Amino acid sequence: MKKLLFLTLLIISFLFFVRELIIPAWIIVSPPDAKSIAVTIPEGSTLATTAVLLEQSHLIKSSFWYRVYGRINKNATKIKAGEYGLKEGSNFSSFARILARGPVREELNITIPEGWTIFDIQNRLEELGVDIAPSDFYAERFADEFPFLKDLPAKATLEGFLFPDTYRVWADDLPDGLFRKQLGEFSIRTVELRADLNRDHRDLYDVLTLASIVEKEAKHDEDRPKIASVFQNRLDAGMRLQSDATLNYVTRSGKERLNAKDLENTSLYNSYQYVGVPPTPISNPGLASFESAVHSAKTNYFFFLTDSNGKAYFGRNLEEHSANRYRVFGQ
Repeated sequence: MKKLLFLTLLIISFLFFVRELIIPAWIIVSPPDAKSIAVTIPEGSTLATTAVLLEQSHLIKSSFWYRVYGRINKNATKIKAGEYGLKEGSNFSSFARILARGPVREELNITIPEGWTIFDIQNRLEELGVDIAPSDFYAERFADEFPFLKDLPAKATLEGFLFPDTYRVWADDLPDGLFRKQLGEFSIRTVELRADLNRDHRDLYDVLTLASIVEKEAKHDEDRPKIASVFQNRLDAGMRLQSDATLNYVTRSGKERLNAKDLENTSLYNSYQYVGVPPTPISNPGLASFESAVHSAKTNYFFFLTDSNGKAYFGRNLEEHSANRYRVFGQ
């Protein structure tokens, strides 16, 4: 009788052990349509605190049995902090494996076209759900890593230095991960051109600003060196650049041709009123525009305009410019 009672208790204990530990630890499998529960594992989490968190999230029934499981499988104690999406109905082994491996990082392909401004980049990142502030673009944040950012004006942004290309970036490393890749690409791709500027004792920021204007004004690569020459000739002669693109940078109107009211704007970016380049770059130029600004064509052109197809027409003086205007616009 005692043996029968003992055997009965042994079987009941075994079945209880199977139900409470064996099945939830190794046997159960979450269905394909199982709901994903967001769980944040804080830094320094232990097996005990993680077990409680899983129970509170209704992912396991008992934190006690998860701790028991952790005694058997030390993998359950190798917990990495982070954000997780854990499937309802998964077994202890699955949770332990995922938490030991760490959060799965999402990678994104982000394309930054030539001529985009920091405002365009900000809009793109916000579309991706990135919380970004204007101060994130301050150049001083990256000056220790990229020496060409040193000695810029106070509160200068990364405008002009964020090299246009397609980048693969960790989603949880935005925006700085993207900025560092762009700055790194700028560093590599412009090394020879920057050496040329140093040899000629020319200021990188001024030339980059000129390149950013060329980027906005030129539609075809073959026109860039000559457009750069127009602006450089004007700068050398002490003339105003008279570029619609510089004022559009602050008004963000996107107008191809400004009217008389627009030109009354007193912003320092109004190159119809002020001599010299504007205070900062007005876009992030591609390599062709930067090269054109560093090595502009040698011409006698002081004027240019473009037609609806982006073809540029150049003039040496007002007479030729007026003739081009009549040819293109009929006026």
